[in-house]
Amino acid sequence: MDYFFEQMREILGERYNDFVSAYETKPRHKALRVNTIKISVDDFRALAASSEYSLKANPLCAQSFYTSVKPSLDPLYHAGLYYMQEPSASAAVEALSPFIGERVLDLCAAPGGKSTQAAAKMKGGVIFCNDVDVKRVGALEENIARLGIKNAVTTCASALDYRRAGFDGYFDTLIVDAPCSGGGMMRYENVPYSAEIVAGCAARQRDIIDDAVELLSSGGYMLYSTCTFAPEEDERNVEYIIEKGFEPIDIPLVGGAERGMGIPQARRLYPHNFDGEGHFFCVLKKTGRSVECALQNAKLKTKKINVLGNGVEVRQVGENPAIVDFDLPASGLRYRTVGVNIFERGDKNKISYAYSHVVDLSTVPTVELDKDNAVRYLQGEQIALSAPRGDVVVTHSGFAIGMGKCAPDGAGNIVIKNLYPKSLRI
Repeated sequence: MDYFFEQMREILGERYNDFVSAYETKPRHKALRVNTIKISVDDFRALAASSEYSLKANPLCAQSFYTSVKPSLDPLYHAGLYYMQEPSASAAVEALSPFIGERVLDLCAAPGGKSTQAAAKMKGGVIFCNDVDVKRVGALEENIARLGIKNAVTTCASALDYRRAGFDGYFDTLIVDAPCSGGGMMRYENVPYSAEIVAGCAARQRDIIDDAVELLSSGGYMLYSTCTFAPEEDERNVEYIIEKGFEPIDIPLVGGAERGMGIPQARRLYPHNFDGEGHFFCVLKKTGRSVECALQNAKLKTKKINVLGNGVEVRQVGENPAIVDFDLPASGLRYRTVGVNIFERGDKNKISYAYSHVVDLSTVPTVELDKDNAVRYLQGEQIALSAPRGDVVVTHSGFAIGMGKCAPDGAGNIVIKNLYPKSLRI
């Protein structure tokens, strides 16, 4: 901790006391980001008008709001209408949004804040959501499914793995939310912090950058971000990226953000001038040459299947038919999920949780639950509610939260048997 405050004194100079005061006295602020894939901001605000939410606009992002809600007990959260995201973290993709193209890679994506935010900004195409930690990729996949994202591919790989699979020059948008020393999380996490840790993180980030920049096409855009204040991990690494044939893009200066140290196009957020923990980010354009990508589109078998009485056109990905609204690159990279699987892994008789979040609800059987019953459903309970027999999509406020099966119980009464994934139950 001593080194952290010494470093902040050097960075901030006469403003150091303001930082310390905010660090010691400011409350922690939490925020939600409305998922515009499922609902508009205006419609969500109308739906979440109660004191339970206490929404207040975040000046850094039009979809982000400070809130007091407890998401774990809120069916609207489990319906994928919003994502909990630290207030300052939402600023980075908001700044990138004018430059997001049709082939996007979020290299260090888990648990999915920037991936899901970028997906909501896209007008088609495909977003690759990757992390090197297989456990973290599981959480990433759950968030992608809950938010109803249909154009995602998930992978567990390194930037070097992507290069070996032939992806040099493939992407026109690259997000590198680099693993860092975590100075911006010091107020609420016990983060070990020292000069050696900062130097180690900066070196590891440069290793990632070395391969990552080769995956971007010439003229493509890169977002580099961290949740630390250390210049070695922030501006010095942006300079390292610039040396590889990039130029930083000046973006609007809004909401308490300030310019980077020696790189005015970069942005810094501190807790003493913004109601959030802090963030660093910079948008850069690749001006150097790229290897021409030689990847071909995979030829997937297209067919129509009957799901919940609804004819759905799908493509065969491995053993599981899936909704795939994009061209899939044929490469040597192992894909974990591609688009939206229709059935759960290993069970072709069980309709997937992910499918329930993307299906047109006007075309399939549904059962609407009030809030109390929705919470009971999320807890894994069987719901005593009369409904037509068979598989149904369970909804709350008109939005899907998962699957159920209406069938007789032991007493002969029709009930909703719970098919909500056990790993997600509250």
